[in-house]
Amino acid sequence: MSTNFRSAMASANVSALWERANPDGAQLVEAPHLWPWAELDPLLDVAVAETDMETAERRVLVLENPAYQDTPRIGASLNMVVNLQVLMPGEVARPHRHRLNALRFIIEGDGRAVTTVDGTACPMFPGDFLLTPGWCWHEHSHDGKGRAVWLDALDAQLQRHLCTNEFEAGPSNDMPPPRMEDAYAVAGVTPLNLREDTPYSPIFRYPLSRVVEALGAMPAAADGSRRVRYTNPLTGGPAMPGVDCYMLAPARENETRAYRTNANMMCLAVDGEGVSQVGDTKLQWKKNDIFSLPRGHWISHRAKSGDANLFQLTDREVLARLDYLREEFRD
Repeated sequence: MSTNFRSAMASANVSALWERANPDGAQLVEAPHLWPWAELDPLLDVAVAETDMETAERRVLVLENPAYQDTPRIGASLNMVVNLQVLMPGEVARPHRHRLNALRFIIEGDGRAVTTVDGTACPMFPGDFLLTPGWCWHEHSHDGKGRAVWLDALDAQLQRHLCTNEFEAGPSNDMPPPRMEDAYAVAGVTPLNLREDTPYSPIFRYPLSRVVEALGAMPAAADGSRRVRYTNPLTGGPAMPGVDCYMLAPARENETRAYRTNANMMCLAVDGEGVSQVGDTKLQWKKNDIFSLPRGHWISHRAKSGDANLFQLTDREVLARLDYLREEFRD
């Protein structure tokens, strides 16, 4: 290519696609990764000892995927950021809101730690699933004993790429009317005199006890597993845009049906222990371990104890809505 041509392109702010090494875009080949609770647990205590809430605003440890070490990406998964947050008795995390959709899955707590979302108080018990949808005010407080720990997950990667995030610090303002969550407590019954025009569920807290009850009541799949989805009762779709969530109870005697997809998933071992086969990698997991299931690998799970449950969060719904989702299953 001539010097004059290069100079003319530079002046016109254009470039030659044929000179790029990967004109179709290089795909990051990502291996699965497991964050053992045995390593995370003591780090939370150190974080408490070395950081006060006035300095930190939120005392959060961000899970960093080693696959992104030499890339501009951060966080645990391509389109999701996954964190651990800890709050001690007497502490308060002040209110704020943002366009990012966020969820909380409680790991430790006695119900005296509370997340308040748009004025709705959600006590945090282990295994509870809480929503803090985009542009909802949320804050945390703790007047119980012992630490409260939960997994945070946000669709931050996607929204940062699209430049859609906004942030507003408290105090809370422009609050919506009080929520009537009990009106949606009966399965199959939907109130008609309540108008819900939000893109997220009218329920902010999904207790673990009800999820376990649903898992126990449903028939097992052909592979012996049971799986439920956290849904918006008004639509049957995901509880919240951006991150779609499930609970999987794999069978002890055999593996789940293997699948491969271009969606990404993160898992938290809620109870028990088991093994996940991700491509050529075998991940051995136990209670509170967190691990990634990146796109493009054949994936299956098997329980090693009868009480094994996996909380799963994925960007699958985002890809499906854009008609970008690809999935295949083995017989």
